[in-house]
Amino acid sequence: MASTQMTPDVKSSGGVSGFMRDVKNEMKKVTWPNRRELLGYTATVIVASLTSALLIWAIDAIFSVLFRLVMGVQ
Repeated sequence: MASTQMTPDVKSSGGVSGFMRDVKNEMKKVTWPNRRELLGYTATVIVASLTSALLIWAIDAIFSVLFRLVMGVQ
């Protein structure tokens, strides 16, 4: 059976207040992007989303035409 021991670096803080304290401490360790990086990431997400949407639309249109040809529907 698996051991339920906690590793030395993991401690139980206890309760909601302990959890919130741990969250606050962890958030201090986060490296936040600067404005230029954030705009670059946002542009990347928008371009990737649009590209995916266009690709899905194109595949759907192709399958729609093929389905109509196979079924004999105009």
